[in-house]
Order: sequence, then structure tokens, then C-alpha cells
Amino acid sequence: MLTTTDNQTLCRVGQGTPMGTLLRHYWHPMILSEELPGPDCEPLRVKLLGENLIAYRDSFGTIGLMAEACPHRGASMFFGRNEEAGLRCVYHGWKFDSTGACTDMPNEPAESNFKNKVRIQAYPCRERAGIVWAYLGNETPIPELPDLAWAVLPAENVYISKRWQSCNWVQAYEGGIDSSHVGFLHSKLHPERAIAANESDATFTRLTHADRTPHFEVVDTDYGVVVGARRTADRDAYYWRITQFMYPYYTCIAGPLDPAGNIGGHAWVPQDDENTMTWSITWNHTRPLREQEVERMKSYPGGGIHVGRAGMQPKTSAPGGAWRPQLTIDNNYGVDYELQRSTLFFGVEQFGMQDQAIQETMGPIYDRTGERLGSADTAIIAVRRGLLRAVHDLQARGTQPPGVARPASYRVRSASIIIPKAASWFEAAQERLTVPV
Repeated sequence: MLTTTDNQTLCRVGQGTPMGTLLRHYWHPMILSEELPGPDCEPLRVKLLGENLIAYRDSFGTIGLMAEACPHRGASMFFGRNEEAGLRCVYHGWKFDSTGACTDMPNEPAESNFKNKVRIQAYPCRERAGIVWAYLGNETPIPELPDLAWAVLPAENVYISKRWQSCNWVQAYEGGIDSSHVGFLHSKLHPERAIAANESDATFTRLTHADRTPHFEVVDTDYGVVVGARRTADRDAYYWRITQFMYPYYTCIAGPLDPAGNIGGHAWVPQDDENTMTWSITWNHTRPLREQEVERMKSYPGGGIHVGRAGMQPKTSAPGGAWRPQLTIDNNYGVDYELQRSTLFFGVEQFGMQDQAIQETMGPIYDRTGERLGSADTAIIAVRRGLLRAVHDLQARGTQPPGVARPASYRVRSASIIIPKAASWFEAAQERLTVPV
């Protein structure tokens, strides 16, 4: 369990908080590039690390990101006129460019230099992998974007979706590194049917159902934590599911046994203390994704970790308003108790929403002072310690957070392997865990 202080340190992400200060050293996935489709298009409300922001694409195609409140009298820049390389407040016409400079102040005398003294809070953005990334820190020079394995691949090798979660980011990513829950939350009551049907996950299904008490080991790295979950495969061999956690919130789900198979992962990006944008990514480093694979990921409820657009509520102009799932606590996530009795351990059909339901129903911010952790929680304990250590080192010595200065260290992936019981899982998997440059 954690103390109240440590729990608050982990969860609070606003300006001036210890974790908020740490997170502002990193770049953050903010929106899909397609959400700002062209120059001078409609602005977009964004929430990130507790800040209310407006994103827009100016006349030259440059992404701008600024505070929602105009520095004049606080009017919302969401209603601003996106024109001539800037966003103009409709209240009094003050105009700001993507750097935050005031370029026009038409309600002040022409001879006034007041506009040169006024700025709006603005943050740099970059586009990569079909995503607009934002940097909310003040380091100089600005660090490079992380070379996440999926972010440096050709677009046709990657599929990305996202969904809004009504809970704190910590309980979201902790679900992503908890490999023991797959034998329960995501399990089928009759795994033999999947095996008989020769489904692609047949080996995974058989082994995770056969051994529901995995043994965990972790290895700390300079970018995060590598998590090994061991199950018995047969008398002489172990089945290891190896997950990657990369600071501050990226996870790479234990990959398939086939080294050429697709890999999945998440980015659990804090919108504020009580809301998270969950990015889901599937990629293949050896080939483009097949059309039928992409169509399956786009489908609903059969998209796996991806919740297709058919599973979203009608779009609104609120932050993340296009990505709010239909299944919520208000409709009990569509749980079907007949399905629970006959087919699925949980009774919620959509795979990704199985995770979201559990994470959200822990409350907006889970109180970890009363939890009881076991050996299956080894990875969660390791990542908590790592994040708290990073916060302490930043506060006490100004130590740069892990991974920030080494973007290439993020070129890693997950794996699953079956090896002799005496072999070292970490050594045996090294070739599978790294991505060739």
C-alpha cells in the first residue's frame, strides 16, 4: 500500500505539483493530426495535464496550442477566428500567433505598443506518426520526441485509436502492466472452443487458462521497466509473457509467440487528475497491416484493444468529445449476465472496455492506502517506485527524468517466449525486445 502523500504525488498532474512538474519534461500525444484537417480549420478544445487549451492549424499548416482563456478578459479562444496565421479573439479582436505573441490589438490606439507586452500561454507542437505531440515544459533546448517503435514505422504498419477514460492515469496504466488479470478479466469460460477453432490466440488462451498464478520478475532499465510473467508450459519449459513499461505512461502488451506477429500497446495520457486519454496502438515492424486486420480493429465490439467509432457517443466540442465510449458506469458497461454465465468470465463483450470498466469503477482517484498487494503485483510496485524515485531525484537534485534525454531508448517491443526452465528469460528474449535501428 502507499501513504496518502505518495498516492497524491503519483496521481496529481496539475501545474506546480511534483508529478505535474515531472510530466512536463516529456512530450505528450495530444490529438490525431486528422482532427485538425487543414489550414484555418475549426479550433479544437484540448485538456492536457489539467490545463484547458485550444489547438488549431494556422494558415501555413502550423499547429498552434494556446491557453483557452484570452489574457485580456478571459474569453474563450475556442470561438476565435482562425485566420491569417493566427487565432483572433472574437471579444475585442486581439490576435495571437502559434508562439503566443500578440500580433494585433485593434481596439487599442494605433500608436500604442501594448500588444508587444502581451502574450498568451502557448506550447510547441510537432507531428509524427499521424499524431500531434505537445510539450508543456520549459526546458531549453526542448528534448527530442521519443523514438517509440510504432512512431517511427511507416504509416501502413500502424493502426491507432483512442478513447476517453473517466479515471486517473495511474490506475489506467497499472492495469496495462498487470499481466495476471488476463487469466480472469479477459478469459473465456470454454477456452477449448477457441483452441479447436484454431484462433490466432489459441496458445495464449491455453497457457493462460492452464496456469493462472504467474510468477513475476522485473528488470529496471534507463527508460522504464521490463516485466516478465512466467507460466508453466510443460514439464521442462516455461511460457514467459514479457511486457514493456516506458516512462512516463507507455505500455507494450506482451507480444505473440510469433516474432513476426502484431504487437499492441497503449499510452495512458493524463487529461487532468480524474481523466485519461487512452491511446491504443497496434503495429507490425516487418510488414504493413493487412486490410482485414485493420477492418477488424475498426469494428465494434470486436476491435480487441481498440474501441471502434461505432462504440463512441455522439461527438461534442468538449475536450475529447469525439472519443467518449457509449459504455459507461451509467449503463454498467453493457454487462450481460447471461453472457457471463455462458461464455465470458466478465460478461462485457468489448475487450478494451473490460479494462476500462474495472479501472473506472475504482473511482476517479483510487485510494491506495487501503489496498493489499501480492506477488502478482510485482510490476506495479516496481513502476510506482520508479516514478516516485524520479520525482524525488528531480526535486532534490534536478535530475532529468528517465528517458527524456535518450529518445532512441524507446525503440523496444514486447514478446512471448517458451524456453527451458533453467534459461534466463531476459537474456533469451533480448533479440525479440529490441528494434533494429
